Amino acid sequence: MNCSRAALAAALLLGCAVAAAPPAAADEPLPYAPGKVRLVRPGDVLAVTVGEGKLENGDVLTSKAFLAEGVLRMHAPRLTATVAIKCDATPGIHPVEIQPPAWVRTSEHGTPFTTVRVEKADDAAVRECRTKLKNLAPDSKEEQWPKGTTWPQTDWDVRSFPAGSRVVATNIGHDFDGSVSLVSPAFADKPVLSGGKAEQSATATIRCDAEPGLYPVYQYDKNASSKARPEVWARYRVVPADEVTGRACRTEKHALAADDSRTPAVAWAVGGAALVGVAGALFLTRRARSRGGSGEPPSPTSPGSTATSTP
Repeated sequence: MNCSRAALAAALLLGCAVAAAPPAAADEPLPYAPGKVRLVRPGDVLAVTVGEGKLENGDVLTSKAFLAEGVLRMHAPRLTATVAIKCDATPGIHPVEIQPPAWVRTSEHGTPFTTVRVEKADDAAVRECRTKLKNLAPDSKEEQWPKGTTWPQTDWDVRSFPAGSRVVATNIGHDFDGSVSLVSPAFADKPVLSGGKAEQSATATIRCDAEPGLYPVYQYDKNASSKARPEVWARYRVVPADEVTGRACRTEKHALAADDSRTPAVAWAVGGAALVGVAGALFLTRRARSRGGSGEPPSPTSPGSTATSTP
């Protein structure tokens, strides 16, 4: 990342999402320009929006004035992040920098992006800030990527799939052809990734009886150690079946019900055949005894005998 990338974000909007009044108004833009600052107060929660293509998903906003780093996540067509001004932020000007994600970060210093000026807060404002931030909900990690892109782009690329639908999952950047299966609580099967070295895909079916909610997808590599613990590879949200998948699910349900209804009839027929066979054997035995026979059942191959088969 370099300064030219930062300069591209001149359309950055840094709006106060929770603060009650100026100086951090929700609709006031904060363009990137040296010397310009944004006035904020302790406890302000700022919504950062960057146009797609100007920065990257996962890039991080950092500042000594922030309670924590703000991670830019895809909410198509923009990247968004939420940051809060900490209660003990030193009054004055604080630079805001852009950093790559922590796992690829090579320096403590990022690219200068903009600045914020923190106003001084009195004791009452600090107490209010602490109460507010204590009850602050955690920032959602879910991402919404543009339609037409393969799923999943990241492990938090959460897309909604109706119960009963078929879902194509695509793996890019690893050669897992034939060795990795996808497992999820709402999958009706365990599809195997297959394809070329650069890209593999698998098609899974969402169970018709899957409850609405968020579900993980795990990758199981048959070549990996049995002690290796699988990590979450993707996430998705199941929603109620739509008209198409609902019709398919009803058809499947009726087919299963028909199979279940035939099972007792088949069992009764088989059992009936066995009962008939036993009754026939008893009849022949009694007839043989009445003729003075030895008491042994007649041979199935002897004349006049009846052969029965046991299921």
